[in-house]
Amino acid sequence: MAGAQNDGLSLAERRRRLAAKRAQEEAAANPQGASADGANATPEFPLDSLVHNPRNARQNMEGVEGLADTYETTGVLQPCLVISVETFRTAFPEDAAELPDGAYVVIGGNRRLAAARAAELATLPVHVGTKLKTREDILVAAATENIAREELKPFEELATIEELKTVLGTYDAVAKKLGKTAGWVSQRRRLHNLQPELRKALETRAPGMTIELARDLGKIKDRDQQLQAWHTAQHAADRAANPTPAKQPKPKKNKKVPAQGGPGDGPGTSMEDTAVKARREACLLTVATGAGDLARLSIIAAQVPADPAEAVTLAGQWLTEAAVGSSALNMATLPGEEGTDRQKQGALALALAHCELHMTRTSDTDSTHARAYADWLETHTNYQPTDAEPAPTA
Repeated sequence: MAGAQNDGLSLAERRRRLAAKRAQEEAAANPQGASADGANATPEFPLDSLVHNPRNARQNMEGVEGLADTYETTGVLQPCLVISVETFRTAFPEDAAELPDGAYVVIGGNRRLAAARAAELATLPVHVGTKLKTREDILVAAATENIAREELKPFEELATIEELKTVLGTYDAVAKKLGKTAGWVSQRRRLHNLQPELRKALETRAPGMTIELARDLGKIKDRDQQLQAWHTAQHAADRAANPTPAKQPKPKKNKKVPAQGGPGDGPGTSMEDTAVKARREACLLTVATGAGDLARLSIIAAQVPADPAEAVTLAGQWLTEAAVGSSALNMATLPGEEGTDRQKQGALALALAHCELHMTRTSDTDSTHARAYADWLETHTNYQPTDAEPAPTA
């Protein structure tokens, strides 16, 4: 006993080592987690024998206090996945110094560990991952746990993908290991292209910014065009959240409907009308991001009459305001100079212009096309029909 008092270790450290030794003996005696009488059992380790994974992609753990409240009443139902410090040190020697001897590293369940400590629990149920030996094994296990539970923020998810790529060699291999498609990985990699202002907007959840929009904006390589598209999206989101009261339409002389922002025609219609503004702002946002089901929209647009010159004018103005450039509609340059993304944006703008001109002129007289067009906007943008807009009838 005297030797134990003079070994230079604190009481907590001696307890941790004793608990770890008992846990190792239990795991060796019951590798399948079975108790002596044959019933399934989950071992529980003292909290001071468990440490957070220093390679955990999740930097900020949210909701720990709420989880701790649950643990105080119901306990922890889902065990944490752990490996021994010795195994972790072998795989990640660069992190060896910050890990205590005899402990276990939590690979899956770091938020559960934080919540258990907040709830002042004594132990935590664990599963010892005896098959996790290599750097690849550990990274994949941690990534799968976090992504399956949707616990990572967008840039944490991106960092996880990039770290796995350094180990696995290719992004296709990363997708396969995570049980995801190559497109799923590619979408997340677009965040690499976001300008600092947009990164901050996504991290702070700025109004109008969503992960879907961020990924679409990431397709735009030019800095100025990307920022312009974001400003357009912000404007559309602000207008949707704070719509201006509808003005009473004033009698207008019969004119052609010009490009965005000018006066319109049609029975009792004004370009100042809230419904028309809302639709056209949704169109502008769609053109800026290049998002939406182009095939479906093309089918709708192909069946509505509209003056080709007017449609090109309106589409060209949207493309200009979205910093794409009206040259995306120049047929002479389409085979060569125009990129695939710009071509899609040009096609979206032109199809939307056909639908919008027809909708503005005919109001609700063509209910089938009006419903299809409005449904497309509701599906692919934040557009919502207003009271000022006539509802299509069957």
